[in-house]
Amino acid sequence: MQTSQSRSLAHCPGTDSDRTVFEIFRSSALTAMLALLTFHLTMISSSAPLYFEEEQSVDRAIELLQTKGFGTEAFLLRHTVTFRRTDNWLNRLSRKDNAFAATNLPFQIVTLYPDFFARPADDTERAMILLHEAQHLMAKDEASAYGYVWRNRARLGWTQLTHGTTETYVTIEQLTRENAPELFNCPSKVWSDCTETFTVQR
Repeated sequence: MQTSQSRSLAHCPGTDSDRTVFEIFRSSALTAMLALLTFHLTMISSSAPLYFEEEQSVDRAIELLQTKGFGTEAFLLRHTVTFRRTDNWLNRLSRKDNAFAATNLPFQIVTLYPDFFARPADDTERAMILLHEAQHLMAKDEASAYGYVWRNRARLGWTQLTHGTTETYVTIEQLTRENAPELFNCPSKVWSDCTETFTVQR
């Protein structure tokens, strides 16, 4: 009777063995969360926040995304992101020249470099850059981010007709051709751009 009872208790939920496994799992999860939080705080503390004028510029660009139908991206940028104006220690290890912005996933930190504020012609072009970074917030790679923005640029109001001569448009078009070449293999379209509505006149 005693042996049978001991075996039965050993397999019942709520025993010391089960509690130990649960406590190990809980402890491990808590440790991982604290490590991520510490990592996040070191990245925040090693970078500088936006100036007030820069915050206003970002707010206008996000609002533009919202009004143009990019609700998911606007929500992520408005409610989950910490914007910084200088590189954190991690970004300094792999700083890229001529970058408008950088996103640290999963820490939801977006660094906006001086070019983000100086080079775009208007808030529409800044919204385009944030639309690109929002794709990274959703774990999309460079090719997917460039492709998404280029395919949706008409909805954003950022097209060849409206911005085709700006420095930012020319730069992003070149980078899109490099990162998403599949969008530029339509000879019947102007500039072989498959997303263009204009066709080549023969």
